[in-house]
Amino acid sequence: WDFATLSNRGYAYRKLGRYREAIADYGAAIQITPDSVRLYNNHGYCCAKQGAYPDAIVDYTKVLELDPGNIHAFHNRGISYDKTGNFKRAIQDFSAVLQLDLYNANAYFNRGSAYDSLGDFDKAIMDYTRALDLDMAQ
Repeated sequence: WDFATLSNRGYAYRKLGRYREAIADYGAAIQITPDSVRLYNNHGYCCAKQGAYPDAIVDYTKVLELDPGNIHAFHNRGISYDKTGNFKRAIQDFSAVLQLDLYNANAYFNRGSAYDSLGDFDKAIMDYTRALDLDMAQ
């Protein structure tokens, strides 16, 4: 099998919500092309959809090794950290998103949620307010 066929079939499985099959195809494609940011992003996304957040974190971390400014990997890894209860790491990743895009309402919302989970309600309110302001401006 070649990289493109596996990647494309994985994407088709992903679109059908057949994440297990997509994970298998993306994993096989990664064995052929181990430096593909797109493959690791897609593999991580499917792992997260299956609830395998630690595996998703590994994939998004690899994306960031290959592409240190990848805003999607920071955001998705932050969500995965949040889902595993690692709220401090989630906050770090959402903050990294905001360093790259100060107008990212989703990052403010998600960081606010992580602050909320830690009981830091003042910071949560600030981030939720900023997310609302950005949403209304659009």
